[in-house]
Amino acid sequence: MTPSSDRSTSATVKLHRALYIEEAIAEAAATFADFAAFAVRTDGDHHVVDVTDINRDVDGDVVAEFCNFALANTAIRRKRDV
Repeated sequence: MTPSSDRSTSATVKLHRALYIEEAIAEAAATFADFAAFAVRTDGDHHVVDVTDINRDVDGDVVAEFCNFALANTAIRRKRDV
């Protein structure tokens, strides 16, 4: 199978578990589901996110924006839990 020309890139992101909450990562993945596919797993001290089928037609950096949302979601959740 050959990936389509507009959805052919991928990346792997490691987010430290001390900084990121898994539920916040899942929420960010759901927010960006129209722009890429996300698979989250735990590996030692990190949440590892495999980002595939990244839509290359989107303005901006989908992976960087996903990471920003995951961090912001974590901050919101932590503030709410205080």
